[in-house]
Amino acid sequence: MKTILVPTDFSKNSLHALRFAIELAVKNSYSIIVIHQTSILDLAPESTFTGFYVPSPIDQIGFMKSELDKFVNRAINTSSSKINKTSISTEIIPGVGTVEIILETAKKHKADMIILGSTGASGIKRILIGSVAAKVVELSKIPVIIIPEKFRNKPLKHIGYASDLSHVDSEMEKLIPLADMLGASIEIFHVEPTFPTSEAYKKFNPESSLIELRMKYKRENITYKLVKTKFDNDFYTGIDKYRRNAKPDLLCMVSHKRNWVNKILDPSKSKGVAYHNEIPVICFKG
Repeated sequence: MKTILVPTDFSKNSLHALRFAIELAVKNSYSIIVIHQTSILDLAPESTFTGFYVPSPIDQIGFMKSELDKFVNRAINTSSSKINKTSISTEIIPGVGTVEIILETAKKHKADMIILGSTGASGIKRILIGSVAAKVVELSKIPVIIIPEKFRNKPLKHIGYASDLSHVDSEMEKLIPLADMLGASIEIFHVEPTFPTSEAYKKFNPESSLIELRMKYKRENITYKLVKTKFDNDFYTGIDKYRRNAKPDLLCMVSHKRNWVNKILDPSKSKGVAYHNEIPVICFKG
């Protein structure tokens, strides 16, 4: 059985993310692990100096576990799909470094996917620390689905797959299983113009490529769209233009390993989209 990891901070947005995970789990018989990370600095031992009782770390972890279970029950009771409670487990993890704990826990439980909510980040906060969601996207070796603050659960029937057209075949192999799970169509889209014009774009033939992909994956609902922007390399404008016009239910991004020069000159597009989006985003490693 495949496993979905859902980190939560008890916020309304993380409740949306858990509901989303429940919908996906019910449709595909997945299990869910819901975790909450609490700082060890918050778990103060009993003190004889204040005259007041301060709960021990064990008592506090027990209390947080109870709150987490209530949170999960709330998500179950307000989800449109009914899941067997035995398919969901919960875990309180004391420690520092939220991103590291999420990734370590995913590895420990051999999770197949991480789903988490994001309220985004902007300005100096983005520059200095970024959001947990964006850092998980950057570092995770398994697919990550980001649920934005404004999202409300609905069927995901149309996937918009942003591609630079360099690795379409290998990236589609990662995306097809998800599309099958959701029963969704896939639209490959490419943002132009780029400078310098990529060789992949010059060589890509939409008509013949779509025929090959449709035959290979035995599905007709694979399409292609070219998105034009006013300026070179205006990727985020292109993404927003596509979102408004094509109205996809889910955006797919695939990130590839880049050297330190590229990281400085061209910040990760998948990480950037995790900050600024109004629909769910799934990010794969290429």
